[in-house]
Amino acid sequence: MAVDTVSCADAAGEVAFIYTLGEALVQPVLSVEMQLTGDYGLSTDPDHPDHDGEYVSRGFVGDDVEGAEVSWKDEDGHEHLAMSFRIGRVYEARQALVGGVVAVAAGGLWTVSCRSSDLGQ
Repeated sequence: MAVDTVSCADAAGEVAFIYTLGEALVQPVLSVEMQLTGDYGLSTDPDHPDHDGEYVSRGFVGDDVEGAEVSWKDEDGHEHLAMSFRIGRVYEARQALVGGVVAVAAGGLWTVSCRSSDLGQ
């Protein structure tokens, strides 16, 4: 599996996020960047302005399903969940649809449609 960039958004434009998948089996989700309507966003990239210590605490790729949990640690070292997502891929002949659900801690839960660079979308 080559690097795949997946971009997702809900129909109302309230949440959008991008994640990158790599070849590693242990931690295939390399990065996540998310933005809610307004000013709340997060990023696992230390050089991004929305990065406040968030990191991919759990990522997975299975049979046409992938997902991750993004967390942060407080000053006492306790881990807190910032967001999580589960994305499925469905194929019919030469067509594919990608979509799923994202949850943002204290923000809400959204159904999202996605595009995958690996699928040429």
